[in-house]
Amino acid sequence: MRSGTGRKNQTRRAFFSDVTASTALTALAMAQLSSQPAAIAQEKKKPLDSLRVPPNLPPWPKGTSGNKYDHLFCTRLKEKPLTDTILSPTISFRGNSDLPGAGINMGFRYYVKPYKMELQSHHHDVDEYLFFLGGQLPDLTANFDAEIEIFLGPEYERHIITRPCILYIPRGFEHNPMDIKRVGKPLLFMPLHLAPYFNGYYQTGYMQFIAHEKID
Repeated sequence: MRSGTGRKNQTRRAFFSDVTASTALTALAMAQLSSQPAAIAQEKKKPLDSLRVPPNLPPWPKGTSGNKYDHLFCTRLKEKPLTDTILSPTISFRGNSDLPGAGINMGFRYYVKPYKMELQSHHHDVDEYLFFLGGQLPDLTANFDAEIEIFLGPEYERHIITRPCILYIPRGFEHNPMDIKRVGKPLLFMPLHLAPYFNGYYQTGYMQFIAHEKID
């Protein structure tokens, strides 16, 4: 009887020992697996010290011939200006109208005269970026000579732009009216709208601008 009880106790101890070891190994394996995505994410977050050519680049590809991806290029960019205060032609990318499936639209406008660009406050359901730059290459910041009045927020906080800048308009944020009050040198205005076409919720209602006449 004693020897039988001893064998049972030994069997139970071995069983629980195996379970404990198995549980420990499982926990260790799970910890290693869970640490891998964190390590990968951490590795991806490493900042680039420079944009110099990295070592050990793969060989330059020989490529293939064909026209499978021709539909991804937009080559019709010139448009008739909307007003005589803009030098002709203007350059525009009308998003989905120019390239089906595209999710942004933007334009390049060279203003040479004062112009009240927007008369109403409005907001968008996407982010927007407004670039105010000088119009002379190679330095688009050194030749800025203009004065733009713009109102931001529901309280119409007034701002005067007298130097090159990029204005971030978060989605849902009320902005404008906007008045280009003075143009000493050509002003390059570039709106970048993160939607397939320009649209906004104005005081007088919803408006959208999908396309404009192209100049070949």
